[in-house]
Amino acid sequence: MTYRDEYPTFDPDSLPAIPAGYVDISWGNDLCPAFLNDAEHLCLFVDFADPADREFPDCPRFTVQLWDDGATGWVGLATNDWDAMAAALADPAALRLAAMPKE
Repeated sequence: MTYRDEYPTFDPDSLPAIPAGYVDISWGNDLCPAFLNDAEHLCLFVDFADPADREFPDCPRFTVQLWDDGATGWVGLATNDWDAMAAALADPAALRLAAMPKE
């Protein structure tokens, strides 16, 4: 399945260029399309462009989380700014470090 199958109302023209290494793992029970980079243990969620179409309109459109065998972990970054997200995804080690809980 792909995000197009799972989210037929998601406008494909609104999807940013997903970085290499990320595979579509979208599942209709999630809130939005999801893309996994298994090698980096990161999962990127891309919500609908229009906040009115989101289940939680006040939440940021782009979220990346640590991912371990299907279990999501700490959020590394949540933002409405794709450029900020793309920059974070380009440095997975720093992203994982930022996602670790602070003591």
